[in-house]
Amino acid sequence: MAATETASLDIRLEQGGLDASALHAFTDALASAHARAPVGDGRIFLAALQKLAASDAQRREIERQRDNLQRRGTARRVRQLADAPADILFDLAGTLATLIRQARTGEANILANRYLDIAPQGATGWSLLPLFVSLRAGDDAALAPAPPHLVAVGGLSGTGKSTLSRLLGARLGRAPGARVLRSDVFRKRLAGLAPETRLPPAHYTRHSDEETYEALFESADDHLSCGSSVILDAVFMSRSERDVAEAIAFRRGVPFTGLWLEAPERDRIARVSARQSDASDATPEVVREQSRRSVGELSSWHRMRVNRPIDLIVPAARGVLDRRR
Repeated sequence: MAATETASLDIRLEQGGLDASALHAFTDALASAHARAPVGDGRIFLAALQKLAASDAQRREIERQRDNLQRRGTARRVRQLADAPADILFDLAGTLATLIRQARTGEANILANRYLDIAPQGATGWSLLPLFVSLRAGDDAALAPAPPHLVAVGGLSGTGKSTLSRLLGARLGRAPGARVLRSDVFRKRLAGLAPETRLPPAHYTRHSDEETYEALFESADDHLSCGSSVILDAVFMSRSERDVAEAIAFRRGVPFTGLWLEAPERDRIARVSARQSDASDATPEVVREQSRRSVGELSSWHRMRVNRPIDLIVPAARGVLDRRR
């Protein structure tokens, strides 16, 4: 990692200034630095990784992931960083290990998810992070078994789905936690745009919705097949969308939890009106239009009232997840 980026994180750690926007800014700068770095030799990196492994668990995981590691070398994921070739996710894992060591697991999960949102690495990339975190931390904690779990966080626009998803991410799976897949980010990615770039209304059609959910579900299935836990963050307005999410979990043989968030229309309007630099393009008009539509049967989902303090909502959601794992 570049010295300036390391210093920036250290300063924020000392000041306690690690909110989501600060983490996103740091991550964006890191991803840009990685993109600018020259391509490195993947074979040299893999040899160095094998020498770094100090435990049987780490050596077994390197062997299990050998094909993925080799493919990343040929796919230009290994860059010349700090005078030595390193996989960009291995470099990222150094920061994640620092945060986890300081019991900032939530921040580590937000940072890791942001990195893969703006610099997609695929499901196999996310599945390598526990190994890289373990090697950077110098222990096997990140490699402890953690069966995958699929969680869907749904609700009308303005119910705080993304906030809750971020706060739950570190609770599932091996470090750095669950991959949080957000429909708003996927919609922008399909349009070839950064998450915070606003899309005109013409991009919000039934066909666009179908493409977005198809990409979202495909990614969720890929991550589950790699043994990673997943949180799906989307409106899930239609019953068919909710059924598909549950069917993916059933097919993969993993637990499924659906959380449906509810809040009065005035609260949802206030929330979307206050957003800045967010992947969601929802407006008060969108909120009102959603209020007029029926969402259908929700019997298999846990309904949560969210017009109350977040420090009450999060423990309640965690309790639901703990009961269904």
